[in-house]
Amino acid sequence: MDLVAWLFPPRKGPPMKSLRLTAVLAVSACSVLAAGSASASPPDHFVQASNESFEFTVDCGTFEAHVAGTVSDRFTVFLDPEGNVTRFTEFVSAPRDVWTNTTTGESIVVRAHFVQVHNRIPGTDEFDRTVTGFRYMVNEPGPGVTIKDAGRIVYEDLNESTWRDLAGRHDFADGALIGPTLCAALA
Repeated sequence: MDLVAWLFPPRKGPPMKSLRLTAVLAVSACSVLAAGSASASPPDHFVQASNESFEFTVDCGTFEAHVAGTVSDRFTVFLDPEGNVTRFTEFVSAPRDVWTNTTTGESIVVRAHFVQVHNRIPGTDEFDRTVTGFRYMVNEPGPGVTIKDAGRIVYEDLNESTWRDLAGRHDFADGALIGPTLCAALA
């Protein structure tokens, strides 16, 4: 098993929670891969998973939602002359996640195509995160776009607990709203 496969095992659970963990693991992996590097090198490019399928269940209170979809990730990592990660970029594509109310059979499709750029905060081992694109988009026949998290958002940390800049429509700038909002769309 190669180092990247060991560091990035198959995901389980909601993609966004996994993507946050993936970002932290990407920094760790690149630090390990770069150890001992004496000079700056060109950016490293790698793919974590191409069209990886996933399925899981979400407890929506009065019903369960079954979620099935695919996601692809690829990364570009930048190092300084000492081999430290200074920036990494993650490109994410999740073209069709189907959320189905297991009681009624009603379903919605959640799409996502976005880029996350992680920049080291000067003088620290911490990174901020800038997300551009759309992480969540639900487009239903008739009413059109009903849920949307799209545009640009700059978080002050990888936990996405605080943001300092928003542009666009962000129904989920606060990640705690994701599950309840998508469940409400299926109720």
